[in-house]
Amino acid sequence: MAILEVENLKVSYYTYAGEVQSVRGISFDVECGETLAIIGESGCGKSVTARAIMQLVQKPQGEIKEGSRIVYNGTDILTMDKKKLRDYRGGECSIIFQDALVALNPTMKVGKQIEENIILHQDIDKKLVKQEVIRLLELVGIPNAERRRNQYPFQFSGGMRQRAMIAMAIAGNPKILIADEPTTALDVTIQAQIMELILELKNKLNTAVILITHDFGVVAGSADKIAVMYAGTIVEAGKCEDIFYHPKHPYTWALLNAVPKMEWKSKQLLDTIKGNPPDLIVPPKGCPFAKRCEHCMNLCLEETPEYTYFDNGHQTSCHLYHPDNQNPKVEFAYGGGNDGQ
Repeated sequence: MAILEVENLKVSYYTYAGEVQSVRGISFDVECGETLAIIGESGCGKSVTARAIMQLVQKPQGEIKEGSRIVYNGTDILTMDKKKLRDYRGGECSIIFQDALVALNPTMKVGKQIEENIILHQDIDKKLVKQEVIRLLELVGIPNAERRRNQYPFQFSGGMRQRAMIAMAIAGNPKILIADEPTTALDVTIQAQIMELILELKNKLNTAVILITHDFGVVAGSADKIAVMYAGTIVEAGKCEDIFYHPKHPYTWALLNAVPKMEWKSKQLLDTIKGNPPDLIVPPKGCPFAKRCEHCMNLCLEETPEYTYFDNGHQTSCHLYHPDNQNPKVEFAYGGGNDGQ
């Protein structure tokens, strides 16, 4: 049974230039103990989706549109009062923000910031809060936890700050953990450690994880399901193995081909996606990827494609699978640029 169901989510932000339709009617669900990866280019609406799930989209700058539903354990969080919403944020659903240095309060000691979440969301004796902070810091792999809890964020390295953010996020024993590009700006070794830590905590606590990233390499060994986002919509979704081995949407093909391969020579050129994402102040009429797609047809420019459903919940929004298409057997092939010599 799904612990979180997102239905027809639409989110807009209002700027001097007009209404930016950041998220345009997406739907997905997550079950207990499951990892859903939301992947796509910068600006496609991934982080806005995370903020909407946490109810952090605030008027007048932003708005979750009427008709959207975000259902947690049978309750639409968009109808929660302030008290229930406070219990939900941090207690039921927590987020690891993209930039820990910005998310952490620079004027407060790290331990104090974790303490606040413990006191707010756990029924625990105040005398035991210190030990709980130390336990959480040790759980996320921070050495000398008792000394570290009395230090400020600037005294932590990038990887240590991210670990402290994770400790803060799990302090309330949440059922859902949103990781918003948790490995951005970290070196490859630290990235692997952070992802391993998140998955280990997921298995220990049976927490549902929503992993937001633009990197298929991060997703490969961690996700159960993948939703590919483009221009505020989900263009393809399915189980991890289906997306990697049987991708259906040309945008998914392009993303996979942009990932460097181990067997490539050192001077191999990466594939790139030509063109630019559409302006979401004036979204395109048809398929949002049409003008960048090598398989674009006239229909793609005029009509938004309906979802086509395959086995195991695999689905895609693409006119290549329209019943009237005369050449439906276009298949994904790994590409790559020519040798740089």
